[in-house]
Amino acid sequence: MNADPSDRQDSTATAVPVAICGMGMRLPGGIHDDATLYEFLLNGKDARSYTGCSRYDVRKFYDPTPRPGTIQTKHGYWLQDIDLSNFDTSMFKMSVPEVERLDPQQRLLLEVVWEAMQNAGETRWQGKEIGCYVGSFREDWLVLHHSDPLDINPFEVSGSVDLALANRISYEFDFKGPRYV
Repeated sequence: MNADPSDRQDSTATAVPVAICGMGMRLPGGIHDDATLYEFLLNGKDARSYTGCSRYDVRKFYDPTPRPGTIQTKHGYWLQDIDLSNFDTSMFKMSVPEVERLDPQQRLLLEVVWEAMQNAGETRWQGKEIGCYVGSFREDWLVLHHSDPLDINPFEVSGSVDLALANRISYEFDFKGPRYV
């Protein structure tokens, strides 16, 4: 079959080079570095685990039939070995009250970005054209703080909403590239 050359897209015209220079991560299954991730994938492992009571009492919410207010699984892909109390605030521009209201996602992202820059051997990233792209699923931290109408804080938006994730990273590390959540 002869295809009309005008129907084909020239991939070189739209291709944009991307370089992965360093990696930092917190993934289910206790994966914190590229070597562990590689072994995990190579061995075909699955990071699914039982929810456990440390997160919530799954027995109170589990129901195999879909009903409002229930969950149809007892398992999930959970981050493990996360200690948010070790967050080093000295390298960031945040005040103590702001750090106290900081979503755990932001704390983890800041740590992981730092590790990625270290892994890449970068020491001077400030002001560079570095983009920041973040995928986020929920705003649990925001919902938790909005459950108490008397719990009002000026850092609610910058510390809780998902739209702040990529912006926080870009601001704290002085990245000048695009940022999206």
